Amino acid sequence: MDTKLNDKKIVKFKRIYIEITNVCNLNCSFCSNSNKVKREMTPEEFKEVLSKINNYTDYIYLHVKGEPLTHHNLDKILDITKEYNKKVCITTNGVFLKDKLPILKKYDNIYQINISLHSENNKKTSQIGKVILYGILLVYLMGIFGFLSYGLITTLQQVHQEAMFIGIFLLGLALLTIIQSIISATNVFYFSKDLDYILPLPLKPREILISKLNVILVTEYVMELIFAVAPITVYGILTSAGAMYYIVSLLVLIIFPIIPILIATFIIMIIMSFSKGVKNKDRFKLIAPLLGIILALVLSFAFSGTSELSEADLLKALTQANSMVEMVRDSLPIIKPGINAIVNSSFIEFLKLLGITAICYIVFILIGNKLYFRGAVGNLDSGAKKGKNITGKDIKINLVGKSYVAKEFKMLFKNPIFFVQCVLPSVLMPVVFLGIFIVSINSNNSQEAISEFQNVLSGFIETPIGLAAILALTEFLTSMLYIAPTAISRDGQNAIFMKYIPVPYYKQLVYKGIPNVVFGTITSIIVLVFVYVVAKTSILFLLTAFVLNLVLLILQTILMKLVDLRKPKLEWSTEYAVVKQNMNLLWPFVLNLLEIGIIFIVSIPLSFTNYLITAVILALLHIIITYFVNRYIYNNQAKLFDKVS
Repeated sequence: MDTKLNDKKIVKFKRIYIEITNVCNLNCSFCSNSNKVKREMTPEEFKEVLSKINNYTDYIYLHVKGEPLTHHNLDKILDITKEYNKKVCITTNGVFLKDKLPILKKYDNIYQINISLHSENNKKTSQIGKVILYGILLVYLMGIFGFLSYGLITTLQQVHQEAMFIGIFLLGLALLTIIQSIISATNVFYFSKDLDYILPLPLKPREILISKLNVILVTEYVMELIFAVAPITVYGILTSAGAMYYIVSLLVLIIFPIIPILIATFIIMIIMSFSKGVKNKDRFKLIAPLLGIILALVLSFAFSGTSELSEADLLKALTQANSMVEMVRDSLPIIKPGINAIVNSSFIEFLKLLGITAICYIVFILIGNKLYFRGAVGNLDSGAKKGKNITGKDIKINLVGKSYVAKEFKMLFKNPIFFVQCVLPSVLMPVVFLGIFIVSINSNNSQEAISEFQNVLSGFIETPIGLAAILALTEFLTSMLYIAPTAISRDGQNAIFMKYIPVPYYKQLVYKGIPNVVFGTITSIIVLVFVYVVAKTSILFLLTAFVLNLVLLILQTILMKLVDLRKPKLEWSTEYAVVKQNMNLLWPFVLNLLEIGIIFIVSIPLSFTNYLITAVILALLHIIITYFVNRYIYNNQAKLFDKVS
């Protein structure tokens, strides 16, 4: 429709959309996420916008992405549309329609209201689907850990040392909590973007400390639900424990992670308190978790070194029921009361654990009041870095592939959050357990008994089931390697350049997967070194396991890149969102759980054969799958890259 204004023709649009708010009460799958700040358009802003477009349309549509009925000044907005004599169309999910209907009835210029009938259903279906998926994963995981626990407990029962399982369980849980909490505490206390807003607020230091500790504690409770419930339940069933056992065990699991979290957080606070005087803060952020874990290991070794067993003590431990638990009882101050409380179903021992925890918690809060803020404030006052002047000498001509791969490695190493979250957990955990075992061996005087134990263990490991167990362990560790599932997402808005550079899409995906394969291989090597130290296995077995791990790792890398390519998280304002607000990171866990299931399904029927037969079958199966997945990506590379925009 044309009209005249100041002797100039103006083309009128059929309709113009105005987003009066980007806030929505739902989270439908068909509506893409955005990291924009949530806000509403004020009536004054809306009037200004409407005045500028007044002559260009007669129809105003109050909808883009937000839910217009959530606007707090909806009546004033509609008053302005009536003032400018505009016909209004409102698109809504209908949730607030009943509440807003009295307001809407007042305006005769509202000619149409569109209601999305599938939005709420979509949300419900999506939520139900997630609950079902998480439930299946939880049951599957608990089944795996329950099965492994059953095997270990029944073995220990044969020599009347079943209590040793609780000692190993609690020690492993404590060390795992310390390592994970060091990484979490570094991010939550010092790398979190909310520090800029929280620290200037009139909040007491202890309030900030307690709230951030609770964030870490909730994470550890989720971990306990996955790793701890099944072993504790299986132990109770196999030992015919009464109701008191389960009550006390639950109470212990609630209290037990607190002190390991406090230890980890205190270590990080000490390290980060020196950040104020450090010039290269990014590099310091990168090594802080590493320093923290090293310090934690030193402390663990110091504790473990105090509990050496002589030949006579070891013989006594082997001949007396449940006396072997003494080998781990004094490893950490909380281990002894925890073991006694669970094994003996003792509420008194639980109260001892509670008392120790309460004292440590109070001391931590008192010390942390000043210690935390010294490091947190020092972490905030980092100024802009001076750029480096590039000369002709700095410019090097590299092969395309080499340059591309180097870029991917630099992104991981230069960004503390990417390195700590995507690389460190998978590589560091086997290093920790290897170090603990080596120290334990060197601190024990009974080398003959250890050698005998290694011979027995070697006979078990060099079997199809033993090979499957090692592969399962490696798969579990590499599920925490988040390089491949964030390969596209880490580029963010810069991912669009993947379409412009003169490198085929397929080759780019290959280059992006190399860091995942490299670090996964490092994890595999460390695991195999651990296996060799523990069981003294043959070189042929280690080489077989290594090659098979590499085959599985390549398939895992390809599948994870495909997951990220199909649904990349490109809109993010902080690197932390890439690894903590990305649903793609659930898939390595899911895939590796399925992979572990396939490994045991193939291995168990072949348990009577040589492990080489099992290895060949597993290798051929995964090579075939890898080939077809790879061909799919190659043939559909252009279509797959449509999501990168």
